[in-house]
Order: sequence, then structure tokens, then C-alpha cells
Amino acid sequence: MSEMRFSISGRKKGSANSPPAVASPPANVSSPLTTVRVGSPRLQRALGRRSVPLVYDRVFIPSLVIDHTELMLRQHGAAGEEGFGLWAGTLAGGDAFVSTLVIPRVDTVGRLHGVISEETTATVLDELDYFDLVPIVEIHSHPREAFLSPIDAERPMVAVKGFLSVVVPSFGFIDLADVGTWRVYEFHGRDNWLELNESERRRRLVIDPSLMRSE
Repeated sequence: MSEMRFSISGRKKGSANSPPAVASPPANVSSPLTTVRVGSPRLQRALGRRSVPLVYDRVFIPSLVIDHTELMLRQHGAAGEEGFGLWAGTLAGGDAFVSTLVIPRVDTVGRLHGVISEETTATVLDELDYFDLVPIVEIHSHPREAFLSPIDAERPMVAVKGFLSVVVPSFGFIDLADVGTWRVYEFHGRDNWLELNESERRRRLVIDPSLMRSE
């Protein structure tokens, strides 16, 4: 089976041994997201994770990924901007296991709305190719109510049936660990999305603890 490839503008040209450039955050979001290592270890991988179809039921998300996503969304929100992220990881046994938060560069359209350009999307997907990671869920914030806008519906980062898009309200200034506050949509084709109701999103999106204390 051929490797999984996701791109809306084609893969960028360049040496097969040269890693693609990492998309940089917006200039006005200057404070570091975290003090932990980012993008390390930087070793190209071929582990076969992308050699399976992009089909999954439940998505298991580590709480540390939730925490860093919440921080990223709030950093953008404090600047009056929508924040965007992509959760990537591994597929196994019909489920998806998130390991990584990818933060793409956001271009602002109008006063508040942000979009991911085709060039940035191609860079992100090249990065995932390099690390042999599977794109699983895109997540972004809205200033007030969470919903899938016409621009959101038209421009998913991964246009593959079954890919999930999460929208959160209030620029992420909510408890992101409460899946009930999310709106979740499943891609079924161009401008064709199925919204998951609360019981279905609680069943399918499971947050696992990254750190447990036992005394």
C-alpha cells in the first residue's frame, strides 16, 4: 500500500534528505509556548504509520496536548485572533492516538477571522511526512460562539473523509478539557460536514491523563 499523502497544493520540491522548513508563529505571538523541547528529536522517520487508511473511530488525546493547545489558543485570543492547531499521531486498531500539537502560521482575513494558506498547509503536511505522523484533528477557536463557518467548511487542512474539525468558543478561554464545550464536525466531502452531538463527541474524543500521582 502506498504511503499516506495529504496536500491541496502538491508537495514542495527539494532534496529528499532535506527536512522542510517549520511554519513560524505570527509575529505578534512572541512569547514561547512552552519551555519543553519543540520539534526534537529531529530525525526523519519511516515507521509505516502513514501506510494505513485514514479511518478511525475514537481519538485518544493526552492531557498535556490539551494543556498546550489551550495555552496556544489563549495566546492568540489575548491578541484578538483565532488560534489554529493540528493534532497528529498514530492510527491503531481502528482508533487514533494523538501525540503531537502542530501550530501552523495563521493569516488574518478581515478583523478577526484567520485562515491557513495553501503554502502553509503544504509545509505542515511535509513536516508530518518527515516525522511519519498522521494528521488526525484540526482545532481552532472563535471569539464567541463555536460553529463551523463557511470559510472553515470550505478549507479543511486535510480533505479526507472522516477527518475531524474541532471549534472552541471564547478564544479558548474555557476549560478545554471539557469536551462538552467543543463543537466537532466530521468531513464527508466538499462543503459536506456531519456535526457530532454531545454524546457522540464524548464517546469518540477521549482525554487521557499524561501525568498520574499515586500515593
